[in-house]
Amino acid sequence: MKTEEELLVILMEECGEVIQQASKIMRFGKAPPSESEKDLAKELGDLLCMIMLLEEYGTVSKNAVTENCLAKREKLKKWSNLPLELLDPDGSV
Repeated sequence: MKTEEELLVILMEECGEVIQQASKIMRFGKAPPSESEKDLAKELGDLLCMIMLLEEYGTVSKNAVTENCLAKREKLKKWSNLPLELLDPDGSV
């Protein structure tokens, strides 16, 4: 398997693990909170690692990822019920 293929496969696996942990929190709650939060933080850290590795390898550009992150925040302002304070990175709503 080529390097980029392996990076993408591991990325997919990590996405699945984040999904699984989020599902567990929704199904069973955050009791005990420290364990659920630790598990979610671990899976998100693993996912972030893979995103960073894909950036370092050149599969995606960090600037493009950041631009798309900001664009997603704008879409969420319009299409979600999330608090605006959460979605505005610089604090100006």
